Amino acid sequence: MTTPLKITCIEKYVLIQRDFQFDFPAHYTEYDQLTQHEFEQQVHDQNVIILSELAINETILKNNPNLKLVALCSTGYNHIDLALLHQHGVRVCNIRNYAGDAVAEHAFTMMIVLIKNFNLQLNAVKTGLWSQGSSAFYLASPMQELKNRTLVILGKGEIGRSLAQKASAFGMHVIFSERKNAPICRPGYVAFEDTIRQADILSLHCALNAQTQHLINTDTLAQLKPGSLLINVGRGELIDDISLIDAIKSGHLAGFATDTLDQEPPAIDHPLLQLQQDCPNVLITGHIAWATDEAQQRLFEILQDNINKNVQGIEQNLV
Repeated sequence: MTTPLKITCIEKYVLIQRDFQFDFPAHYTEYDQLTQHEFEQQVHDQNVIILSELAINETILKNNPNLKLVALCSTGYNHIDLALLHQHGVRVCNIRNYAGDAVAEHAFTMMIVLIKNFNLQLNAVKTGLWSQGSSAFYLASPMQELKNRTLVILGKGEIGRSLAQKASAFGMHVIFSERKNAPICRPGYVAFEDTIRQADILSLHCALNAQTQHLINTDTLAQLKPGSLLINVGRGELIDDISLIDAIKSGHLAGFATDTLDQEPPAIDHPLLQLQQDCPNVLITGHIAWATDEAQQRLFEILQDNINKNVQGIEQNLV
């Protein structure tokens, strides 16, 4: 008789309300949301751990000597010490190709809101400025069109390609940027420095690593056209916040929208939250671009399939 595997999900709150269906005998435990300290104190002797944001460290490995698989509920794994886990024979799988359209739609929505100055247009109606006026229309701020604008996309993965498709349908000129300081420029890409100077809108979809941290800084922002827009649905640390704030306040950057910050959840006095209070051309959403109903269903199904496949020796989405 096969011994049931012990599986624990330590951050169930990130998943939709569905029950796992494992293709093998299992003793399953779940927690809504443990802290790192609670994780280290309460989870022992597991074969599979399902997590999102918490870390697997030496303490966790000591508490779970038979751990074989860490199943991530996310695509990103920069918080995971892969070398440590591989050293202990633990495999890690992540979620792929589940939210490309969802995140691309979010980025595209942000572009439209910024270029139409929707915050000011909506507020003019809410506060009665239109009602108090003498004209049949009330244009609170200039609006522009996306058509014929140059969109530079940094990152040619699933999300970047989906955004390019949507932008092309609106008549935009789409350019994929090569990595900064890349020794060669790959087919289908344009050198980073050249794309930055051409961009009417720059949209970030690249991974966060040592080479991309604070990729958008004072020097990069200075090379952007005056009046350009910046969109970030990647990682908060891609941008140096102080440089960004200066570019917004000086008027060099006409607008900025992001779904992610360098601290999540952010402190109430986070400088970009303060900036949003003062500037209608700054949009911040709470890391939700991935979270459409459809994408959450796909995420759960991929996660479940990752576990079933890898437990049975079929490699899937290993990192």
